[in-house]
Formats: sequence, C-alpha cells, structure tokens
Amino acid sequence: MSLKNKLYVVATPIGNPEDITLRALRILKEVDFVICEERKMGSKLLKSYDIKKPLELLNEHTEEEQTPHIMERLLLKGESAALISDAGAPLFADPGNNLVWRCHQSGITVEPIPGASSLMTALMGSGIEMDQFLYYGFLPANKDERKRALQKLPSHYDIVFLEAPYRLKQLLQALKTNIGPSRQAIIAYKLTMPQEKFFWGSIKELMVMTSELPKGEFVFILKRIPSRSGFKRR
Repeated sequence: MSLKNKLYVVATPIGNPEDITLRALRILKEVDFVICEERKMGSKLLKSYDIKKPLELLNEHTEEEQTPHIMERLLLKGESAALISDAGAPLFADPGNNLVWRCHQSGITVEPIPGASSLMTALMGSGIEMDQFLYYGFLPANKDERKRALQKLPSHYDIVFLEAPYRLKQLLQALKTNIGPSRQAIIAYKLTMPQEKFFWGSIKELMVMTSELPKGEFVFILKRIPSRSGFKRR
C-alpha cells in the first residue's frame, strides 16, 4: 500500500503509553516524516516505540512559515506525513487545522487515525448523560474576556473545558466568581495514569478537594443546571 501524497492525523496516548493503536504504530513507522508541536515531545513519543523518523515542527510560533514548507513536501515531493499533537487526538485546541484544510484544497488525501482523546476519556469516566454536551476548549486568558465568556455560557448543557495543568486554581476561582460557588462540576485528573481520579462536587467543594493537588493534566466538565420542570431532557 502506498502512503505517498497523504497526510495522516494520528491520535497518540494522553498518558498511558499502551493506549496507542496498532494502526497508529504502523503509520508512524511507514510515513516519510512526522509533524509535531515540540521536538522534545515528538522525539520522546517516537523513541518510546522505537521509531526513528525526521520531525517537522508545527506550532503556534511556526505554523505560518512551516505550513507552505510541509505542503511542498507533500505535494511536490510526493511524501507522506503523520500529524500528531503533544498528546491525544490532534487539532483540539492544537495547530494544524490550516494544514489539513490546505491538503483538502490541494487534492492531498487526509486520513484520520483515531485513538485516545482526553475529551472522550473524561466523558466516559464522568458518569454524566452524554445526550447533549458542549466542547468549549480553552477560556480566554485575559481576565475581562474570560469573565464575559463565562457569563455568556448556556446553563442547559454540560460544558467541557481544557486548561493548562498549572491553572486549575485560577479556573475554579474564575468560575466561583462569575458563575457561583454552588454550580456542580467534575474534574478528570491525570487520565489513564496511575494517579487518575475523578472529583465531583460544587465549585466551592472542588476548590477544597483540589487545594493540595499536585500539578497535572486535567479536563473540566461544568454540569448543566437541571430543568425546573422535573422532566428529563432528551
């Protein structure tokens, strides 16, 4: 099977190195090069599976200049590449969307290789009803913009947020100030790792539960406010 003129969007583990598919491993071994956010993380991932491939960096600082260069390799040189993120499913708040779009526009086949996702792993372990939820991603870093964003959130959906590992306390404080201390939420902490834990409670309770928690990756789920009618939403 030829891998030429293809871009593979490859999901990688979010913590536990065993959470990679056989298909992902095969693709990483067969492509001409791998596109990653940071050289250190990309090299570490490939080394853990004894894979040696050239790396191209594509992140928020290099995306504008690197995208045309990568397109040249794919389109003119007929090479194949695997796009990965630092962890999990690529393109959730990660660079690379423009590259994928340009590949589609240029006739280069884009093939997703599904696998681990912090978003879906958090939802699977949370116990919430997954009939309706919203993925928000990262809140604005600016305090005033974050305040406006939180005040505009709908209350009748469960909402999934991503945030940097060191910003859990700031996120909880912002939610307490702008939404209130009694709103229910879930923190999915260090998913797939030995320290994995799910914290359930009000914003105020979660602030106490996690006050001494070591820094670590997490997914935050803000619970919907139940319908006053008492009927279950469908």
